[in-house]
Amino acid sequence: MSAPALRVLAVALVVLAASASLAYLAAPAHAAEGGKIVVALDFSHGESHKDVNYIVGNLSSIAKFVFINNSITYDILKNVDVLIIGQPTTSFSASEIAAITKWLATGKRVLWVAGDSDYGGGPKSQKAVNSLLVAIGARLRLEYGSVYDGVHNAKAFYRVLGIVAPDEAPGFHTDMIAQGITKPVLYHGPDVVIWQDSNGKYHDPVKDVFPGLIRIVWTYNTAYIADNNPPPLVLYDPTVDVNRTFVMLAAEVKGDDIIVVSGESPYGDYAPTWTWYYHGVQLDGPKFVTNMIKWFKWWVTSPTTPKPVLPTPTISYLKTTTTTSSTTTSTTTTTTTHTTTTTHTTTNTATTTGTTGTATPTTTTAKHKSRAAVWAAVIIVIIIIIIAAVALARK
Repeated sequence: MSAPALRVLAVALVVLAASASLAYLAAPAHAAEGGKIVVALDFSHGESHKDVNYIVGNLSSIAKFVFINNSITYDILKNVDVLIIGQPTTSFSASEIAAITKWLATGKRVLWVAGDSDYGGGPKSQKAVNSLLVAIGARLRLEYGSVYDGVHNAKAFYRVLGIVAPDEAPGFHTDMIAQGITKPVLYHGPDVVIWQDSNGKYHDPVKDVFPGLIRIVWTYNTAYIADNNPPPLVLYDPTVDVNRTFVMLAAEVKGDDIIVVSGESPYGDYAPTWTWYYHGVQLDGPKFVTNMIKWFKWWVTSPTTPKPVLPTPTISYLKTTTTTSSTTTSTTTTTTTHTTTTTHTTTNTATTTGTTGTATPTTTTAKHKSRAAVWAAVIIVIIIIIIAAVALARK
């Protein structure tokens, strides 16, 4: 082969290698173009649209929103990073569960499923949530009951105030969730989160933990369990579990995915977690939901998956001693007097303000790397081609 031909072949190989690198950088994955993640909100199982416009409008700089109005399919989910199911009132079909399972299997996904108390029609939501969690192999569950608080509330025992205090979990950046939060969040008629081990035994997440569990929203230690409608409670006892702390929102690290379960919904509830003022009580609902979406974005775009660790509570009155057995890791918790107080004003009217927005389905191709990285690769390829062309011209 002649020298000119060798030079042409060398240049072609260089360009081919650079193009392959560029193709890798541009390969579809999870994070949407422009640095936004794609968040799907489900409305196909009887969920309400309450506060959705506020959420979409205020989070438009970090997320693109997709509305699921009919049924959940893999075609809808394949370019979605986060799926939020806010208090479903109907069950999930076998095809929907298969679609969610397939979507989670692609990795670096977040599923947030929210339920309700067992008051009124709430048991339908609890059953739908727990059936889905069992089907996807998660440990977290909802208890078949309600949690109330006669002290820390928004002028009624069922308007429970929650403490945003995510566990310390090295490598998981849980401090992002509580960033800037100084006020409680509203859980209006909520349920509590529990978990189930591989032997079918139910556990209290305040006392028993497992690697990968992250407890995020808690009641004050003045809360109590109630049982309003069938089915019966599976773990707690209304005659015993009073004046204590419960978990109302928790996350579970499952492989490369995060599963979030909550006893109330960020949208669509009678008074969703997004609420910022209710019956005279100032709340940090919008900041909390925003922080959760930012945390999800970190997870989705992070190139690595931290190893699940045992959680460490950040609430000062939860003193823990961890013990390990062959089947599960448990934490024994001692509760002391809680000194936090909540001040209520005399105003009894809930007000609503905020930025509105319209969510439309997006079909934007997801990207694993940022636009900046892709453009850098393009520039490198162009420079290589120019240098090669100049070198050949001089021969």
